[in-house]
Amino acid sequence: MPAGMSYVPGMSARDAIINEIKLAPESLVQEAYEFVLLLKSRRSQEYAPAEESASAQPDFLARQQALFGSRVLSDSQGLMDELRAERF
Repeated sequence: MPAGMSYVPGMSARDAIINEIKLAPESLVQEAYEFVLLLKSRRSQEYAPAEESASAQPDFLARQQALFGSRVLSDSQGLMDELRAERF
């Protein structure tokens, strides 16, 4: 542990952080605060209900429709069979 840290064995992590924040310059306190908010945001996103994450997934069928419209490509199996037949 670096010199200057005011951690005492048996002290909770919360108390150790609070002690460090009391000794830190305001700019560092602001940065630490923003970091804590970021961590909390990530954690809340990780534990989001399954319904929300399912609705956030991209709609590939709609994207395909937007890109290709009503064009339908033929099955590629016939083409593959022709290419294989030419090789032998």
